[in-house]
Amino acid sequence: MNDKAEVQELKEQEDVKTALKQTTGTKEAAPKPVAQVQDKLWFGTYILFLLGLSALLYLVGLDFFAVGPDNVSLLRRLLTGAIVIVLVLALAKSIRVYMISQIENKPARYNLERVLNLILVLAIEIIGLSVLSATWYTALVSLGILSLILGFALQTPITSLIGWVYLLIRQPYRVGDRIKIGEAKGDVIDVSYLDTTLWEVGGPYLSTEHPSGRIIKFPNSLVLNETVYNYSWPLFPYIWNEIKFQVAYDSDLEFLARTMQHRRRRPGRADAQPGARLPRPITTNPGG
Repeated sequence: MNDKAEVQELKEQEDVKTALKQTTGTKEAAPKPVAQVQDKLWFGTYILFLLGLSALLYLVGLDFFAVGPDNVSLLRRLLTGAIVIVLVLALAKSIRVYMISQIENKPARYNLERVLNLILVLAIEIIGLSVLSATWYTALVSLGILSLILGFALQTPITSLIGWVYLLIRQPYRVGDRIKIGEAKGDVIDVSYLDTTLWEVGGPYLSTEHPSGRIIKFPNSLVLNETVYNYSWPLFPYIWNEIKFQVAYDSDLEFLARTMQHRRRRPGRADAQPGARLPRPITTNPGG
């Protein structure tokens, strides 16, 4: 009964749930997202704004307001830009309610909301520049040229930002995991927009896997080109470690096996705790 209760308790942990979903071939049916009362009020507000702005735009087209031709053109652009901004805000709200809110992982949900807010701000700025410009075509061409220049100048940071999004979605590692990527090995202590910080384990100055005291930073773009070794899988938080020793031909192999197993399973030992290195099943190699 105690083992069943412990297994059930482990299954309720968020990390274990995520790992189980990654290993199963079928996905559980996600509950249908439901908008809360506050969300419905926001959607109603967006609809009212769209109707009001559309009515004003229609009246401006009928020359209902006594303004000059130049002012009419400017007013049309302003109203059109406002309508597009309201549509973008409504789309962002829909993504937040019906997609991001369904993610169970709280850190991933928080980070995706930050990405959505960043994209929302950039979209509003682009719409504002288009409204201030005389024509949409000129604004789009200027924006395209600027994006091309920034793309070449900021190629590495942009690739690292894409790597950060990949880390949020696929989660090859998270803060607290012990990983090895390229020549770097250590515990992840921070994952930012552009780089990842490791607390180095081992290294050229140590023969053991103790913290060396050094901090390693590498760009997030590295995860797109290198193999990531993660030592902290929630379903099996152990690492097999082989211990080799020689046994004489006339040794009592059964007694030796029992002794080694007893020493390994002794209560209170560090290797009996989750995350510790466990020796491989005992195999004997009779020899000198």
